[in-house]
Amino acid sequence: MQQMRSPIFLLLVLAARLCAAQPDTLNLPSSTNGWYLSPHGTIRILVLFCELEYDKSPQRDPQPNGGDNWPKGKLPIWADELFDPQPAAAYLGQITRYYHHMSLGQYTVLGDYLDTILTIRESEHPTLGNAHGIGALAVKEANELGALRTRHGLSVADFDLWRRGGKPGMPKHAGPDSPHSYDHVMVITRNSGLTHNQGSTDPGSPGKLFGFESDSQSRFGGMYGLPYEILQHEFNHLLFGGNNFHAGGGNAGIFTRYFLCQQGGWSMMGGANSCLLTGNAWDRRRLGWRAADAPFGITARDARGRPVSGDLDPLMGDTGIYVLRDFMTTGDALRIKLPHIAEKEHAQWLWLENHQTAARNGVPMDLFHYETGHSCIKGAVPGLYAFVQVDREVMTGGDIFGGHSDYIRAVPASGFHDYDLRGDTLQFQCLWPSNTVPMIQRRGNGNALTGGSELEIVLFDTGKDELKGLVPRIIIDNGDYQDRSFFLGHERQAFVPGKHRGLGLGTNPPLANMLTWTSTQGRPTHPGSGPDNRTVHLTDIAVDLLEQRPDGSIAVRVTRNRVSVQGEARFCADSVVLHAPLDLSLPALDATEGAVIRIDRSRTPTRANRPERAGGRRWWSGPTAFSVERGARMRFAGKSTLSIENGSTLHMLPGSVLELHRKAKVKVDSDARLLLHGDAQLNGSRKQLRRLARSGRMLRQP
Repeated sequence: MQQMRSPIFLLLVLAARLCAAQPDTLNLPSSTNGWYLSPHGTIRILVLFCELEYDKSPQRDPQPNGGDNWPKGKLPIWADELFDPQPAAAYLGQITRYYHHMSLGQYTVLGDYLDTILTIRESEHPTLGNAHGIGALAVKEANELGALRTRHGLSVADFDLWRRGGKPGMPKHAGPDSPHSYDHVMVITRNSGLTHNQGSTDPGSPGKLFGFESDSQSRFGGMYGLPYEILQHEFNHLLFGGNNFHAGGGNAGIFTRYFLCQQGGWSMMGGANSCLLTGNAWDRRRLGWRAADAPFGITARDARGRPVSGDLDPLMGDTGIYVLRDFMTTGDALRIKLPHIAEKEHAQWLWLENHQTAARNGVPMDLFHYETGHSCIKGAVPGLYAFVQVDREVMTGGDIFGGHSDYIRAVPASGFHDYDLRGDTLQFQCLWPSNTVPMIQRRGNGNALTGGSELEIVLFDTGKDELKGLVPRIIIDNGDYQDRSFFLGHERQAFVPGKHRGLGLGTNPPLANMLTWTSTQGRPTHPGSGPDNRTVHLTDIAVDLLEQRPDGSIAVRVTRNRVSVQGEARFCADSVVLHAPLDLSLPALDATEGAVIRIDRSRTPTRANRPERAGGRRWWSGPTAFSVERGARMRFAGKSTLSIENGSTLHMLPGSVLELHRKAKVKVDSDARLLLHGDAQLNGSRKQLRRLARSGRMLRQP
């Protein structure tokens, strides 16, 4: 039984949090020190622009005549848009601005470029076919110039602000090397095998450039314009870690991930598949970026505007009103620990960020990926943007660079659904016209716990004992045809006070943990067992959206004892547990008048093996086992309905109670069951009890 804690105990917990020892970041590896580069201070990058001359096999040239953005034989027209060369009060370079805003002014990434185009001829370089080895060829060609000459007249010393040899997670030391070593050399090609928005990075040198090595290097293709997404993604690897840090739209199918399907969303480790162009609050916490007035690792404000910890555990009493100012300019965020997850399983947290978007906060990347110049993209609107973090909590010690990719899953306000396919293709017009498969969204197919969303690659049965992922581009929403490229962002994905009431029991999206399936290309690492999360826990915790204030701040209430469910709620997961509320005089789930509670089988895959045939279709999920724990009650008001469908089972565990108003309905499919275990009680009218008993679908278990 849960008890209300005394005020003295609450004060002791608060004091313990405020007095917690700071981690030793000098002697122990810490994520705030970065992987191979420091995420603090100032670094300056040397850029080499080059083009390839396929003088032996011209048919290999992907862009033989150049383009408007990068004419053949010249520097790209956007060369000065990459970096600012010197510290300034306001930055103009896109990449410099990106790091200035994301780091809240704690990381300055400057740059300059060699003032001439480098032409690499196929006849002179037999290794031209190795696109990721282009850096070494560019260095050889640059050395033919004799001396370093940059656009702004900088010297080698200007690119040597950090000492070489920084180890992963350990402090990096500012200062020059002897002899000098460029901190980072970046090569951008017009017409190599990297084409556009492809690239890679690594610690080490492409060779001596004008007599000096470099500490780290990268190479990118910029055939159609400034390679913004891949450039910052790859450079961010040197701050975060290896390929297992791909997240928020930056992952690929070959990498091991926590979720069954590949994720979109937003992150500094995102890329071409991200929706928002910003990073997220997990990124900032990982790198130690917080505002000067933020006393906590995660900071919010209370109702009176005072800073408070935004790292909440409602089961431990962290409830109340919290105010989130604009995330990009203040760093405010809330993180809510999702409860009842077993210690052997991956811990999970729900994050909330207030994005007021570029038009209001002046941060140019705080918008959806392609909303500028594309009317088909419904642009980002001011509101709360949410995601769930799985695992990836270790920030100090020996394992800070371990774990798997796609450790965050976006939680769009548009919810999670079981999508259908019609078996046809349509011409996709938004952004890049091509054929695509439309996804059908219907009323009654909401699947808050295990459905797919617009911000992930949704999985479907191919009919060949395998699953195929589809990118949400065209969605036919209850008959409304929408060609909106939802995967790259849509205004309906933001939580807006006055439009959305919040998250809690029975909402879609929910306030609940998510099923994980750690796998590589569908092959499970832990087939259906821990540390993967295979049970969804339902509680009385809720987040209410209260108001969006004139200054853009958004007030929310984190509360408990929120147990009423209105309208229709469909619960689908291999295993669902309904926990007792804090106040045991309340039911754990209160189906209000007219509400419909459906315990159903997920039509969206929850696993990638053992498909089953039942009811005329193939399932990549198990029938839902919904358990009501001891001390918990489910109450159904008049004209409400409890429906158990598609082989699912409602387990009323010993000490639990199911209360039915005489006008409430209970529907149990022929292959479904309502099981009463031990002394579990079913309270209803004689007519209801007789009907259930005659059906043979309600059974009493020892």
